[in-house]
Amino acid sequence: MPLEEGTFALVEYTLRVKDTGEVIDTTSEEEARKAGIYDPKDRYGPRLVIVGEGRLLPGLEKAIKEMSEGEEKEIEIPPEDAFGKRDPEKIKILPKNQFIKSGVVPEPGKIVEINNQLAVIRSVAGGRVVVDFNHPLAGKTILAKVKVVKVLKTPEEKIQQLILRRTPPSLTPEDVKVQYDGETGTARVELSEKVFGINDFQVVKRIVILEAYRYMKDEVKAIEFIERMKFPEPKEEENREQQTQPEQKEEKEAKEAAENKGEEQ
Repeated sequence: MPLEEGTFALVEYTLRVKDTGEVIDTTSEEEARKAGIYDPKDRYGPRLVIVGEGRLLPGLEKAIKEMSEGEEKEIEIPPEDAFGKRDPEKIKILPKNQFIKSGVVPEPGKIVEINNQLAVIRSVAGGRVVVDFNHPLAGKTILAKVKVVKVLKTPEEKIQQLILRRTPPSLTPEDVKVQYDGETGTARVELSEKVFGINDFQVVKRIVILEAYRYMKDEVKAIEFIERMKFPEPKEEENREQQTQPEQKEEKEAKEAAENKGEEQ
């Protein structure tokens, strides 16, 4: 059955430019490596999609909404449902001096920021620079291979995925354990010590709370976060003491030698 607005689903997809076959986005680590776009900071594998959230290309989200769990398909996304049609009015001619004064050497193909907007320099001739404010993929038809791997139904699954999509790939599902009390509507999130190494994790928690309120307020009334740090095991502590004892002995001997030398003088 088609997915309703607000449905949480794990989705795999790969997007290519129809004209060139270039991969521009993928949830597959293997495909990313083959295409030369692999980023170790990205989380690969089925990606959380909340239907209607608007984080995907309109054409891709529309296709996902019409799919069922386990379904896989290949679709063609026209420019108007992808990165938009090319707009001739977004191509401007600017004086070269404007770039020079800003410390930028204008060169064809260079991406520049003008008035908080990104643009591509198309040509440089004399004292004029032609810049294009269209998206680099505007006017391109996109081919998408997409699969709805799983529809998430429980609050535990949904909250876990809300956290994982905002955190580095070093944090795994095993590091985020969620328990839900249906009577009180409280979700208890237990996090491993890995979260202590994540910058701005307090911000992540606030975003997750706001997203849970937006999409799950009929189920979840409160979220409790528990960040757990394990004490060292006895053997680890013993090994650490054994390692520090020789160092302390050397320091003591050096101190005594220095004191003896001072007395001799």
